[in-house]
Amino acid sequence: MTILQNYTPETTGAVCINSASLQQMVSLLPMELFYGVVEQSSVGISITDPKANILYCNTAFCRLTGYKRGELQYRNHNILASQQTPKSRYQAMWHQLTQHQPWTGCLINKRKDGSLYLAEVTVTPVLNGDSKITHFLGMHRDISDQFALEQRVHNQKAMIEAVLDAAPTAIAVLNEHHQVVLDNLTYKTLRTDLRGMEPFTALGFIPGQHRPERDHLWPLTIRGRQRWFSINIQPLSELNEEAGLYFGDGKHPCSLLMITDQTERRQQMEQSRLEQLRMQVEEQTLFSAIRETLDVAMIQSQAPLNMLQAALRLESDTDSRAAIAINTALQAGREALKRLELYRPATKTEAASCFDLTSLFADLHDMQVLRLEHLDVLMQIDIAPDLPKLFMQRTRLLTGLCLLFDRACQSVTEQSAAQLKLCAYQKEQELYLEVHDSGDAPLITATHRLLQPQTDSGDKRNDMMELGFAQNIVNDHRGVIEVETSDLGGSCIRLRLPLCGIIREDKK
Repeated sequence: MTILQNYTPETTGAVCINSASLQQMVSLLPMELFYGVVEQSSVGISITDPKANILYCNTAFCRLTGYKRGELQYRNHNILASQQTPKSRYQAMWHQLTQHQPWTGCLINKRKDGSLYLAEVTVTPVLNGDSKITHFLGMHRDISDQFALEQRVHNQKAMIEAVLDAAPTAIAVLNEHHQVVLDNLTYKTLRTDLRGMEPFTALGFIPGQHRPERDHLWPLTIRGRQRWFSINIQPLSELNEEAGLYFGDGKHPCSLLMITDQTERRQQMEQSRLEQLRMQVEEQTLFSAIRETLDVAMIQSQAPLNMLQAALRLESDTDSRAAIAINTALQAGREALKRLELYRPATKTEAASCFDLTSLFADLHDMQVLRLEHLDVLMQIDIAPDLPKLFMQRTRLLTGLCLLFDRACQSVTEQSAAQLKLCAYQKEQELYLEVHDSGDAPLITATHRLLQPQTDSGDKRNDMMELGFAQNIVNDHRGVIEVETSDLGGSCIRLRLPLCGIIREDKK
């Protein structure tokens, strides 16, 4: 205890300790016992006069301050003052003591060797029968180690909170009732973006019921933008702070929840998937173009070979020079056809898979989005609800639709306010896939069941390649391809596929 020297407090207010009653209580105990208890107490005890001059101090007080009893007796308590305690603290202490109220607080005191310590001090005024202060009773305890431990815990807590708040992952600790008891800044920000809703609730994740998969991403729309998150949850145990559980394990089950924004990673994955898909479509388109070109070359080469074969039959003398020349040319032509057949690439094989048309049309749109940005075109996708999932070669069907869509884009390149439309619907037991454009209407509207390769050049040649690829798809599934005028004013190319050949029935 440190008390300002030469300060005479006024004696007003309520009685804290009455000396007469104290003497009466003490008289009931043997003096040796009372003295022994005070002297052997582990708490530093001092008794001063009203001016804070030390009249008595026990052994614990001497051990705490480093002074001998004779060095402290009749010395003012300010001998322990370190000049580190604010004057306002002393003023507050004296103000309370003059009101005859005990005061408890912390003071930075100085030992005899000059070292500082933090003292928790309780000063109680002792009053006589006239309610005047006759003495002060001081109780002193060194809490330097406790303060250092508390500061260390506080610093560690502050550092942990700073690290957690700097983490890009939203982190929260949930109790056994799935209530948030601790969270970091990222989690708070995410909750604010969700207008107060807990992020795991908005994601549809139920702790204790859902076990999140490692690579599973959870979609969530925030402020009109779709974002993707991964969730990880780990069990923890929280120490119980209730006094009644002091001698028990005192642990509550809780969970560490980590929600990571994977939107950029998801976009990169999606971009990589689309690039791979685009390469597969381009590869199939290239192989189809090469095959068709070679098919046309073989058909064109077959005509002169037929003429040579007819000329050879007309030649009566098979050993004549003309017959030999014709036969040599015929053999050379046949060898050339064999080489063309040898160089003709085989059709790329693809295993059938189960997919829905919504994702297929979404891939088609995403692969063409850059092209659509350069066209003044209104794009419409109309997919009927409750369509069954298809079981067929997905990339091949996508390639066919991409070729038809590419043809539709070319037809509206020079057109302002152009329109394109993709449709998918079911009619009776057939699936209808349509590509509409607002370009030039077809000269002839007809239903085509088989399209032969053409030898013409120009756009008609390109149209036939695109239609030929689509024709091969519908032929493999016993379907029909139709070309007619669209309600947009241009052309409509329709693929009609029997459902029985493109869906897989569940086997019970």
